Amino acid sequence: MFGGSIGGVWKSPGRWRRGTGRLPGRSEGTVPADPESVSMSPGPALYRCAPSLLVLFGVPALPVALEAQEAVLSRPDLVAEVAGRVWGRVETVSGTVHEGFIRWDRNEGSWADVLDGHKELVPEDYLVWNDRTASGEPVPDRVVEYGGYRITFPDHLTNFPAAAQSGIRFGHIRRLEVRDERRATLELKSGRTLDLSARGTDLGRRVREILVEEAGGRRVELTWGDLAAVELMAAPAGAAPAGQRLHGTVRDRFGHEYTGFIAWSADKILDTDRLEGREAGGARREIPFARISTVERTEAGARVTLVDGQSVQLTGPGDVGRGTERILVSEPGLGSVETRWRDVEWVRLHPPARPLTYHDFDGGRPLVGTVVTQEGHELTGRIRWDADEEYSWELLNGNRDRVSFQVEFGEIASIERFRGERVGVRVGAGVSVERERREGARVTLRDGRELELSGSNDVGPNNKGIWVRPDPESEWISVPWEDFKALRLHH
Repeated sequence: MFGGSIGGVWKSPGRWRRGTGRLPGRSEGTVPADPESVSMSPGPALYRCAPSLLVLFGVPALPVALEAQEAVLSRPDLVAEVAGRVWGRVETVSGTVHEGFIRWDRNEGSWADVLDGHKELVPEDYLVWNDRTASGEPVPDRVVEYGGYRITFPDHLTNFPAAAQSGIRFGHIRRLEVRDERRATLELKSGRTLDLSARGTDLGRRVREILVEEAGGRRVELTWGDLAAVELMAAPAGAAPAGQRLHGTVRDRFGHEYTGFIAWSADKILDTDRLEGREAGGARREIPFARISTVERTEAGARVTLVDGQSVQLTGPGDVGRGTERILVSEPGLGSVETRWRDVEWVRLHPPARPLTYHDFDGGRPLVGTVVTQEGHELTGRIRWDADEEYSWELLNGNRDRVSFQVEFGEIASIERFRGERVGVRVGAGVSVERERREGARVTLRDGRELELSGSNDVGPNNKGIWVRPDPESEWISVPWEDFKALRLHH
């Protein structure tokens, strides 16, 4: 153990308890170059946690004319869009192979888009969580049958989920192999593997379709049941898809703007897709997104300005009124943002400022950082957020002003817990002042932007703890949410 005194104590095994006093030495340690060999700040005195008692239980290339290729290469904006499209080789259960640009579940088609699912938590995480949160009080036992054995364990262990909401950007994935009708194993660029199960329609039998645009423009529609594996890779030089991935800026009515790849109404992501609505006389109108410059929400629907300067007023039903559920923005420097149409002020379509390629993603790295407790003590090492997120590709979930966020940990500089009160004025029959208690996390991105998020277990009282592993030979130390103050991530 390290020498010195500490105001808090480490209740074996590895749970932080508040105390009084101060830490000697420096306030922050250094992080080794190797993320697998990290150390704790030399200030705190630590007791190495005793080993846990482990209980095993069940828990295209599209050939185009030379003139067309030259036209594509002469437009930087188009090159950026092409580079951002997902390309891969799809192996079917019948042995057929299809290679080309991939549109997944209708609303994913760029490397920045997120493949959603549930991450299966390994028994080790479950057991470590139990060790870190055990109160020492007697709890009822639960008995299960597994592998011919009767296993008894405390009933409070059922508080730890068998799976957690997860997601990963397509750019981090090297290969996807179908396991069964609802699960897949992903091989990441880092060499690690990840098991995901169905959540929504991105995986499993509920996938709406997987469209492969092969050489010569041939489109192949596949279902989940057709798939054996999908190998992702950069598109070959000269490949040009029939449609470009929609990109632009969305401004919400709260004054926030988000720039990235856009999915409109959950299934329109290419400039060849069409914005649907009705004109003043009731006639149905469909406008290819390639012709649209801006869409401004109005009381009746939307004012659509075309690239040639013409303006068209559209109403619902369709993509600009009732029935327009949401607009999703996959922002490379953030993650993904989802807002409802009624909270949108305007959308401006434009090309990316820089190309996005498959090589911009690394498959993820272990999270390394410094946790600061409410008493000011600092712990440096490997980080596991909410007891289950420990790699840079993983996503922090939260809400702000009715907008939902999935923030990639690799884009986060720091996270700070906050508690406060929001004061609002309601005007009706009279004027009343409303006060709302708020608790969440202030997330600072690497580009300097700040997001105040709440409304999920990642950024609230239901967080299962922020874990720190000082070095590869020590056990995880859990800092409960109520004792957590801030996290600085080291990239």
